[in-house]
Amino acid sequence: MPTKPRVDVWYSLQSDYCYFLLDRLIWLSQREVDVVIRPVLGIVLRMPQATKDRGEVEQRYFKTDTERTAAYLQLPYAYPDPSPIQFEPGSVWIATQEQPLIERLYRLFVGASRAGKSLAFLDHIGRGLWNGANPNWDQSGFLRDGMTRIGLQHDQVLESAPWHDVAHELENNHHAMLDLGHWGVPLMAYRGEPFYGQDRFNQLLWRMGINAELRCP
Repeated sequence: MPTKPRVDVWYSLQSDYCYFLLDRLIWLSQREVDVVIRPVLGIVLRMPQATKDRGEVEQRYFKTDTERTAAYLQLPYAYPDPSPIQFEPGSVWIATQEQPLIERLYRLFVGASRAGKSLAFLDHIGRGLWNGANPNWDQSGFLRDGMTRIGLQHDQVLESAPWHDVAHELENNHHAMLDLGHWGVPLMAYRGEPFYGQDRFNQLLWRMGINAELRCP
């Protein structure tokens, strides 16, 4: 029996553009493709020097582009409230090495991935971070309810995925990205060929010989 084609996807919960790609990844997984999600931290945590000097012009364009892309894809979109990462005021530089919100999220993310439920986690929790429907997500029952909906228990997953262990896995995924030839997310790979950015999804389908039934930018 032939094996299913495999696509590896490096995905950050802190990335607007990963959220923009999510529906297409789910769509692809429903077409006899093994979509393997590889969690990574946002670049401000993985490679902070790469973002420290981003100026006001770049940040202003980023805001314009994310809002436009969400509108084009007809996706509800709002920056998570509160931000999973604590930044210095008015910058994209992290305020402290202690980031409890992002650690909790990634312990759940990696735990769900180990249970074979990475896409389900992203569909319920990753989506809910970015669709504007869950203000104060860290204080509400959002995370607990989301884990229950995908058949996992919040506290049990946290217990099974201590931060030191999760951080090691995230670091390995980061180095795998660099070995593949890029550092940004979302990064997709098919047969060792990298495709960076949600706007490269149709090129990935083309390379795989799949008709782009889903219209993408």
